[in-house]
Amino acid sequence: MQTIGERLEEARKRKGISIREAAESTKIRGDYLQKFEANSFEVDLPPLYVRGFLRSYARYLDLDPDRVVSDFDALVGRETRPARRENREAYGRVDFGEPARGPEAGPTAPAGRSDQDQALMLKYGLLAGAAVVALVVIILLINVLFTRSPAKPAQGPTPIVQAEAAQTLTLTAIDATRVKVVQDLDGAVLFNGSLAKAESKSIKKQGKLLITVEAGKNLRMEVNGRNYAVPIDGYGRFALD
Repeated sequence: MQTIGERLEEARKRKGISIREAAESTKIRGDYLQKFEANSFEVDLPPLYVRGFLRSYARYLDLDPDRVVSDFDALVGRETRPARRENREAYGRVDFGEPARGPEAGPTAPAGRSDQDQALMLKYGLLAGAAVVALVVIILLINVLFTRSPAKPAQGPTPIVQAEAAQTLTLTAIDATRVKVVQDLDGAVLFNGSLAKAESKSIKKQGKLLITVEAGKNLRMEVNGRNYAVPIDGYGRFALD
């Protein structure tokens, strides 16, 4: 009859997987699996954990986990239920509910909590509440400080700026020439073109003008009827205030 280890090893090899692959899939240490397949269960674990590992490993290898655990119990000479009770006693027992009280037993404090524990819990609860309140107050103060609109400086009466009166520039070609007029205030091109002989062009201006002329000697300028001399004879650029 095959041992537990022989059945585990045969099933693993039949699936074509290694100890390392089985350990990664089952999350059981590889050295434990090697000992199980060697039919050696002397590992530093309580029997309860050994049963759980054997059940998981058998299920992973498509073996009957109950039969494997039953054979393990028979091998170690213990029954499943007493072994589990012994393991729980060794590692501590958790009682659910209150112990039975006789008729003469007095009132019992809530399980697991003494008067001192309740006082500590109340103290920590008050401290936590105070910390939350303080945090809320700090956040509100920060919001008030950083969202307050800055005070506007006192302003005197707004000075009245009088707009410069528009002037009319009249360009007259003594002979054919080309002219470009740019308003220095905003860079607007007021005129850019050719003037035939005796042709005139009137332009509304504000402030200084930058005038480029192809032949200055062929151009005559007037501002509101007042003559202005062209400072160049040939091609060039000049300013007119």
